[in-house]
Amino acid sequence: MEKPSKPNDLSEASSTEVVPHHLHIKVSTRFPKEEKLTSVIRIQEIFDKGAVLFIHPLKIYYLTNDCPYNRVLITVPKRLHKKAVSRNLLKRRIREAYRLNKGYFLPDTPSVQFVDINIVYISGDIMEFKPLNNKISNALGKIKKII
Repeated sequence: MEKPSKPNDLSEASSTEVVPHHLHIKVSTRFPKEEKLTSVIRIQEIFDKGAVLFIHPLKIYYLTNDCPYNRVLITVPKRLHKKAVSRNLLKRRIREAYRLNKGYFLPDTPSVQFVDINIVYISGDIMEFKPLNNKISNALGKIKKII
């Protein structure tokens, strides 16, 4: 007795199906170590020479880099959030929002520069994930247009 074929079996997909172009792009949503900005010298350069973008509650410093990928640093000041639990919660939310939206931020052409980004959360309130995700998405879109 034959097993019924699975409806999502890719080997039997018809060649006449039209798949939207954006579905062909395979973007990794991982956040590997090399995409984390850790160099103290480079972080100081971003503050000294980089451009600033303000989208409340985020202040984003950015500067082009020579790497074949973007690097990110996420900062939540201890002055505004005394408890480590709240700082870590905000950093996790910002990191997840960046990870989900970084695929839209990748350059369209190989000649476009990649950037180092420092995201600073400057509000004393703890923001929910959905509005924070929208803010990160808007900020990355603005940086992409500028560069």
